[in-house]
Amino acid sequence: MKVIYNRLIPFRGFKCINLFGIIFVRKGCSMTPTDFNHEAIHTAQMKELLYLPFYILYVMEWLWRLFRLRDGTAAYRAISHEREAYANQGNPEYLNNRKPYNQIKSLWH
Repeated sequence: MKVIYNRLIPFRGFKCINLFGIIFVRKGCSMTPTDFNHEAIHTAQMKELLYLPFYILYVMEWLWRLFRLRDGTAAYRAISHEREAYANQGNPEYLNNRKPYNQIKSLWH
């Protein structure tokens, strides 16, 4: 994955964002192996959903969770894509054994 350190993307208060498999990191922040693995899991999710549908589903699920939970941070953490990435970011072998569309299993939780 390509990593670009800059002052514009992501917005202040955020460490990084993965856009189409390119990680944009806020200048002054450092990425750990766990951070890279988290973003690599998102890249795998993006590839199997053909990128644009990933973002559409991501935003739709966040809006639904926001409506139900009434808390932006809780809604973000409840997104199925994030649940898979956070649950497995500490396992560097996860992507070698990951089943396709694995984030779907946590969609209904």
